[in-house]
Amino acid sequence: MTPDLIQTTHREDRQALGSLALIGGRFEADNTALFKALYERCNGRIAICSMASGVPEDVGAETVDEFRAHGFYAELIPVFYENRRESAHDPHLIERLQAFGSVFFTGGDQSRIVETLIQEGIETPALKAIRELYLTGGLIAGSSAGAAIMSGPMILGGTSLNAISRGVDMRESAKDDFDAFRLGEGLGFFSWGMVDQHFLQRGRVGRLIKAAQLSGESLAFGIDENSALIVQGSRGEVVGETGILFIDLRKASFEDGEFAVRSARVSFLDDGDAIDLQRGRPIPAADKRRTRVGRASYRSPAPVRRNAFASYGLHDLMLRLVESDPTFYSKDSASAFDAPQGNQVTLHIQRRPRRSRALRAVRSGEIRYTALNFGLDIHCAALDACPLNESTQVLRPDPSPGARLVLLGSTPINWPCATRNTLLSELREPVGVLATASGEPTAMAQRYLDWLAKENIQAELLPISLHNIERASRDRALLKTIDRMGSLLFTGGDQRRVTEALLHCAEATPVLHSIVTAYERGTPLIAVAASATALGARMIAEGDSVAAWRYGSSEDASFSGVVVERGIGLTRLGLIDQNFLRRHRLGRLLIACTAEQQRFGFGLCEGAGLIIHGNEHEIEAIGSNGVVVVELNLDRVRLAPKVPDPSGVRLYLLEPGQRVRLDDLAGATAQRSAAATALLQEALDDLARDYQIALGEKESVFNAPQWLQTLGDPVALH
Repeated sequence: MTPDLIQTTHREDRQALGSLALIGGRFEADNTALFKALYERCNGRIAICSMASGVPEDVGAETVDEFRAHGFYAELIPVFYENRRESAHDPHLIERLQAFGSVFFTGGDQSRIVETLIQEGIETPALKAIRELYLTGGLIAGSSAGAAIMSGPMILGGTSLNAISRGVDMRESAKDDFDAFRLGEGLGFFSWGMVDQHFLQRGRVGRLIKAAQLSGESLAFGIDENSALIVQGSRGEVVGETGILFIDLRKASFEDGEFAVRSARVSFLDDGDAIDLQRGRPIPAADKRRTRVGRASYRSPAPVRRNAFASYGLHDLMLRLVESDPTFYSKDSASAFDAPQGNQVTLHIQRRPRRSRALRAVRSGEIRYTALNFGLDIHCAALDACPLNESTQVLRPDPSPGARLVLLGSTPINWPCATRNTLLSELREPVGVLATASGEPTAMAQRYLDWLAKENIQAELLPISLHNIERASRDRALLKTIDRMGSLLFTGGDQRRVTEALLHCAEATPVLHSIVTAYERGTPLIAVAASATALGARMIAEGDSVAAWRYGSSEDASFSGVVVERGIGLTRLGLIDQNFLRRHRLGRLLIACTAEQQRFGFGLCEGAGLIIHGNEHEIEAIGSNGVVVVELNLDRVRLAPKVPDPSGVRLYLLEPGQRVRLDDLAGATAQRSAAATALLQEALDDLARDYQIALGEKESVFNAPQWLQTLGDPVALH
């Protein structure tokens, strides 16, 4: 389909009495507010349609269980992509759909939904029944792919960088490349504009604007994860963890040649905000008030420079401008680089005098923001030279020789008693517990407090999360509490929550300054799983080894391969990965280290930990299994997607109890136990299998003997 042929699909002639719920993906089981909103609009009865998934029965059953846990009468309707020729025409299944009166589409691949419900260009009886449900008062809801199909024109795939720098990919092979920007037609339930999902999390502003331009839509809606736009008639309401980005292109201008959009208007709408879809007018929640300028207001651009399409990159800049003193600081920018095409994409965001509104509210101790009618320009131009990355480390810790970072590959709560005691000996009382990485920080922190209490270790909660970080940073009592802790323990969860909180609005917070000061003085920092990853200068944010072999590594948050982003920067030794064995992560660590030009990578095995001593010259393994260490000769390494060349690669295992200097890693690990050799062999077997899966090979061509020679212990070759 060429861009000039893209047009809005089905538009209802009759006024629909039903409602729509466009959910941005990662719809979490504990999102009570969103489940309640859905329940009210479907009277607690909903049919689950999982044809977007490659494993529809499994995903469908899980989704049914989640809805039933919230009191719904839910059932999976087995209309799948695989059986679409029969099921989408089956009168019995259509009758079951009609009996429920409302439908929920799960995530997956949006094209599978469309191709199931529209066959050979003709709407199936199943789709006609769903449309009738909507017209007569039913709820049509969908998460991720289930939200993408709601609009007329539909985004099929692609990153923001590719959309802006390269445009629509017309190659036949692009169908198999999710990073290639492609457009298609959705089902047209939502007639108010273009829709995208996983929006702020995956930095998709570029591709949404490009898609809206090509499809002739003047309004666009980016729905973030675990959040929803719920539509009844011409009113949309925002419900969920973060919110949506509303893009108004009615007064924007587009330039030919190198892509540029000027004078777009963007609004960030938070939980509780609404929008008049008929007029394209955002409506802030009743408790939102204008922000006030004070001593804490930002007066200069963000010191942490980020990729324009990084996770929450645009969101961070908007919130920073919401909390700014516009007399001194009213605009900011970020860039992204397409090295193969030789292009630089720059995003400019501005708080416009007398036109933009910056609002906030405090709810249950959390600050919620709304930004209305900010200006947005995007420009793509030729690039002379591409920097390696755009991250800037704003804090450079100078720890005492006795300081320690203790990085754990999995939660110690589940460690065997013998190995757990090694960790407990590293703790100094009182232990401050920070569940910043968790989506349920209070519940997660309580798990650790209960565990430490059973171990007779004094501990207390340090209530620091993404949504309360502004207040926490102004809480002098809390900052003093951090200072008096004997050690600080960061629980697991999502590494991005850690970086977004502690480097809030792209600047080191007073909370982070207090943590760094304590660490420099010698307070041990213990970081579990995702939090351990976040403490590096650069962090692996998402992606698996199969994706690494297939696509490589990028900073673009929507990239299908491995995504590497800015970390907190408490250690500069190299990239850190966790849950290393069970999730087969050697491939992604190798590819990421090569792309980032990192000499060392550290794979924290389950039940094990790595202690980095204050001067960063010595490291030590604790727990069980150990730590896989990757060392690259950056002048010789040739690893790349689809190129499993072991040249310049060395692999070591730091066994529990070993303490070594990095400049003598080979000598210190020359004598390795049989168990350690078996563990490294297992990791290499996983590496070969992931490569085989990535390339779709029936038989692996992975050169096992060559990779065996990368092991740091020459004895293993005999």
